[in-house]
Amino acid sequence: MSEKSRPVLDIAVGILRCENEICLSLRQKHQSHADHWEFPGGKVEQGELIDTALKREFIEELGVQTDNWQPLITIPWEYEKVSVRLHVYQSYDFVGTPYGKEGQRVRWFDQSELQGITFPDANKGILTALELGDKYAISGKFANAEDFSAKLNNVLNDGVKLIQLRAKGLDVAEVRKLAQENIGAVHKAGAKLMLNGTPELLAQTQADGIQLASNQLFAYDTRPVAKDKLLGASTHNPEEIDQALKIGADFILLSPVLPTQTHPDMEALGLDAFRELVAEIPVPVFALGGMKTELLNEAKNHGAQGIAAISAFWR
Repeated sequence: MSEKSRPVLDIAVGILRCENEICLSLRQKHQSHADHWEFPGGKVEQGELIDTALKREFIEELGVQTDNWQPLITIPWEYEKVSVRLHVYQSYDFVGTPYGKEGQRVRWFDQSELQGITFPDANKGILTALELGDKYAISGKFANAEDFSAKLNNVLNDGVKLIQLRAKGLDVAEVRKLAQENIGAVHKAGAKLMLNGTPELLAQTQADGIQLASNQLFAYDTRPVAKDKLLGASTHNPEEIDQALKIGADFILLSPVLPTQTHPDMEALGLDAFRELVAEIPVPVFALGGMKTELLNEAKNHGAQGIAAISAFWR
């Protein structure tokens, strides 16, 4: 049976949180991916809702009652012998102290520790989703360096954790200078700075990653930046999405979701088509194009990590 035609197992995955700590369990010697840490969960029974499955699994495996599970990301994944779809939810609401009812080791980790822990490969997208937040601000117009810093600080004060420095009118040296002058403020706010440009530009700064335009994606056959840097990819169709995944993109921008004044010639996908495309993508996807903050929850309900925008954030 081919990977495309074999049955898909629906797995409920729960990120149980206590302030900035997350509960993990260690897979046992007799299990696949032995000695890998994982977010607890299990197979969804026929006709069972995801939050119901999580409540059941956390009682059966960890001995705690949970509630108020909220979706984070859905990840399709092909293992050698099985196809799975991970329905990843998170919650802060639980009663009791988690422990390994099946003999597994259970431990709380600070979220900052997760990148150094060994997980099954399918969990890479979950880790990125936890890291990015649900708002991606793209810089718009600014008069000078001081004006850029002032507007950037407004974005940071609004709690945005992912920001793209996009300045098409500046040369490489000016962009590099802007990034270096503002990276301290970005990191102090617990945020990350992406550059709209080339991997070579990223290597010349302390920025956290690079955002590749859709017309740049096919210039690479492998991942063009180090694993400790973020790689974002701008896409508009399945071909560009496939190429983004081929070169190891950590997250994807998919646009235009709704009609935009900046690209009136491009046909909007619409939220339903956006959801269909996202369902086959194993990394976080931001909705771009016509996005406003009041559309955030609707975009997330259609599978988005969150929204990306200029005017909604850059004031």
